[in-house]
Amino acid sequence: MRERGAETAIRVGGAIVAVAAAVLAAVIESFLVPFYIGATAVPLAGALAFALNWALAALAVWWVRARSAVLLTAFAWFAVVLTASMPSDGGSLVIVSSTNGYALLLAGTAGIAVSLWRYFRPVRAKAYTPDEPAKETRP
Repeated sequence: MRERGAETAIRVGGAIVAVAAAVLAAVIESFLVPFYIGATAVPLAGALAFALNWALAALAVWWVRARSAVLLTAFAWFAVVLTASMPSDGGSLVIVSSTNGYALLLAGTAGIAVSLWRYFRPVRAKAYTPDEPAKETRP
């Protein structure tokens, strides 16, 4: 009985840590949108968003042992990024509409899409060829 309780605690704790990491990653990425080297805009936030969204989804699935954990990190990341891209009452904006801002949104969404495809894609049955016919099962 104790083993089941410990496993449940690890799964719930893993889900909480994965969501917190997704929120932290989204906040850091949002503030890295206006990253420049000299006069050149560098899409560092977009590259981080793709890699971290993909990795955090895999980490969440590993900890929680459920494919649906991908959705936890995706919703947490989207909530922060969408909130940061809306102007406040004073008119300030964290994610501005620039090349780097669009790169963050596109690359982060692509990272989530890749992880969703990885864990929710349909698995096809193995096709048999005439050289390797299907084995008959006896009742």
